[in-house]
Amino acid sequence: MKIALQQTIWFSPKASRRLRSLKQIFKELRSVHEDYVDGERNNGDCPYWYGERPHTGLLAAAVWRQGGTALEEYGTRKTKELKSKSGRCDLYIRTKNTAFECEAKRLWLNLGKKADVSCQKVADRLNWAIRDVKHLQRRKGLALCFATPVIRESKLADLETRLCEWIKLLKSSSGWDAMVWIRIAKGQKPLGRKFKHVGLLLAIREMR
Repeated sequence: MKIALQQTIWFSPKASRRLRSLKQIFKELRSVHEDYVDGERNNGDCPYWYGERPHTGLLAAAVWRQGGTALEEYGTRKTKELKSKSGRCDLYIRTKNTAFECEAKRLWLNLGKKADVSCQKVADRLNWAIRDVKHLQRRKGLALCFATPVIRESKLADLETRLCEWIKLLKSSSGWDAMVWIRIAKGQKPLGRKFKHVGLLLAIREMR
């Protein structure tokens, strides 16, 4: 299986028309990442290694740049243990075609580990986001998992094989409705212990 260097977007057969309407936003997300890297090239900064909030913010930026509106960390009502309580939702997005409330999680993955183990970690983290969506008053929306795989520089020769195996297993899972792969090689510096970030995978499940 060949993976595009810059970006690949997959939708499962069960993905709704509403979710598929976000394809241009997912395409724009790569441009948002690339523009950030271009702007910070002198010090080698890259958004891959940041946490949940920055990744959510970058997705919100893609929504705005495609003519939609987005709101992060806004107050809302959530239901826990059959009681309605005040809480916060990670992201609200609206386009001319649809609107979604989103709950997000972020996951750091070592591609040097077994692919099935890494896939299970993505599934577990996505399920965590799904539980958060179910706490929303409407119990509907998007569960998001931003997974940032890394690999030791000493294993870079095996990168393409490991990456293809990992994504192939992810695609065979039934737990997602859309996946977005973003890969920007320029502007990076090694992480501690000589780890290198190789991209971002956004796994999405729509709760209807």
